[in-house]
Order: sequence, then structure tokens, then C-alpha cells
Amino acid sequence: MISRVRGELAAVRGDRLEVMTVAGVGYEIIVPARVFEGLPQPGGEVDLHTALVSRDDALELFGFGSSVDRELFLRLQGASGVGPRLALAILGTLPAKRIVSALRSRNHETLQLVSGVGRKTAERMALELADKLDDLATLAGSGPEDEPLEGGVAALEALRALGYSQIESESALRAARREVDGDVDTEELIRAALRHL
Repeated sequence: MISRVRGELAAVRGDRLEVMTVAGVGYEIIVPARVFEGLPQPGGEVDLHTALVSRDDALELFGFGSSVDRELFLRLQGASGVGPRLALAILGTLPAKRIVSALRSRNHETLQLVSGVGRKTAERMALELADKLDDLATLAGSGPEDEPLEGGVAALEALRALGYSQIESESALRAARREVDGDVDTEELIRAALRHL
């Protein structure tokens, strides 16, 4: 098992990084979209927690910014119908804290923000994984602040459609939630979030 890779970022190709270790070994590592936001320029050092997935025709190495993300990636694949690619898409769209909170509270709407996750998949994941994430809830810091505000999912999608990153959009929505009442419509929530972007 290759559990961690540290080295120089040699190249970025699509959804993959090439990392060259000091021993002269280059690893091709598939990463979720959220990892790209914190990458240095080529030549800079990266340190990734990794999971090796064996398929019939290939060995693939997946990389994550934290051990919690890696563990969640492995747990997500415990749900029927969830393979490495879908687990990677989930972690690329939502932070671990929000995924754990959504699964434990059976918040299907949040899970459906991920491309490839429909209502049935979201329900099945929540049913099969909700009671298996208690330890990750503590590590990821899952809590009430992750519960969606009325109109929150639609507001997040609208901010993403305007070109803001997932992290920027979520940060702005968190700030907006602190300053508005619980009973606001989506448009008001978007306006409040835009003041923080």
C-alpha cells in the first residue's frame, strides 16, 4: 500500500499529477478537483495522502490533501454502485466535512450536487454509510453549520454558474448565513453571498 507521496510537482495533466520523489521515482496520481486549488507551480513540493486501487487492467493511485479525505474516499466505495471515479467526483465537489454531515443526516439534496449522483444513489449512499462515519464526523469536524439553509443548494449552484469556485462559493454562503434570517429565499441568499465575494 502506498499511503503517502511527497515530492516535486513535475506536471499536471487533466485530472492527474506527476510527482517526482527525491529517490527519482515518478508517480502518476489522480486527484479530486479541490486538490488543484491548492497546488504550487510545477517544481514546487507536494505532499499527498494516497490510496492505491487495483483493477483488472490497471493499478491507479489516487491522492488527497488530508488523511480524512483519503479515508472518506475509501469508505464511500463501501456503498453499492460507488466506485473510485464517483468517490473522487464527490470529494472534488464537496469538502469532507459536508459529505459526512450530508450522509449522516441523510441530506440527499446536498449529495445530488455531485455530477453523477442522482436521488437513488444519494439515498442508497446515506442508507448504507450513515452509521459508519462517526469517527470521521469527529475528525472532519462535522457539525450543525453544515446543515443547508433554505435555498442553500440552489444558491451554491447559482454562484458556481457565475464562475466562482466551490471553495469561494461555500465560504461566501457561510458568511451570508451568519447575517441573514433562516427564512430567506434563494435570491436574497445569493445577494448576501455576493457581498462576500
